[in-house]
Amino acid sequence: MNHAFPCGTLALDFLGTLRARRNPVPAEKLGTPGLLDDWFVESGMFDAAPHADEADLAAALELRESLYALVEDRLGGRAALAAAAEATEAGARAGSAAPAALAAPVGSAVSAGAAGAGAPAALAAAVAVLNRHAASPPVVVQLDVAGAAGAAGAAGAAGVAGAAEADGAGAGVGRAGGPGVLGSAVTRRSGTAAQGLAAVAREAVEILGGPDAALLRECGRPECTQVYLDRSRGHRREWCAMRTCGNRVKVSAYRSRHRTTPTSTPTPHA
Repeated sequence: MNHAFPCGTLALDFLGTLRARRNPVPAEKLGTPGLLDDWFVESGMFDAAPHADEADLAAALELRESLYALVEDRLGGRAALAAAAEATEAGARAGSAAPAALAAPVGSAVSAGAAGAGAPAALAAAVAVLNRHAASPPVVVQLDVAGAAGAAGAAGAAGVAGAAEADGAGAGVGRAGGPGVLGSAVTRRSGTAAQGLAAVAREAVEILGGPDAALLRECGRPECTQVYLDRSRGHRREWCAMRTCGNRVKVSAYRSRHRTTPTSTPTPHA
């Protein structure tokens, strides 16, 4: 896999595609349209790659940085304005500059007006970018009953059950046997890159505009800038993931405690 999903929240895992943001050279995990395709598939959003292009990649980066600006602002971070301004410039370069004002999607609690009349223009623009993506068509989710064979089986089963009832055999005849046609049913997810970004944006709107916003935390490892929702008991979660950042911090602390000071070699007497 090319991507990591430590948060259990796709919108916040999407933020993590730019890692170690405070480093001189952050690690970009969405460097190509193909890597964006990989993220969609590895996250489980799509069954197959949506075949993103350069325009889709530019839109993804614009959404990611706009979302990061809003999350940082919610956390009280100092980087919010700079990130939002950069996102706005990226959108303008991609030819998809956000409108000055855009109504929030139905049911959302985030809107350009919610940022407040005196809110910085960069953050208002970030809200508009988020809402524009959230208002796009969603991912297509369908129930697949094993194709034509499943459909034919369903029709046959319905016919048998109908005939049994017509003969007075009772409803129980139609219900007897195995798990039925839906026993092999699976969920299929498909769509375009824009629809995938819409799903990310919608989840972000629900987080930022709802009670979960109070659970936003940044990973406690200094080099990590991953943000997550702290749903732990007592809200004591410190790391985006214990098996990575948590273990690294604990190992570093252990080594620091057990580091020994080299002893000086005694000077021989003449």
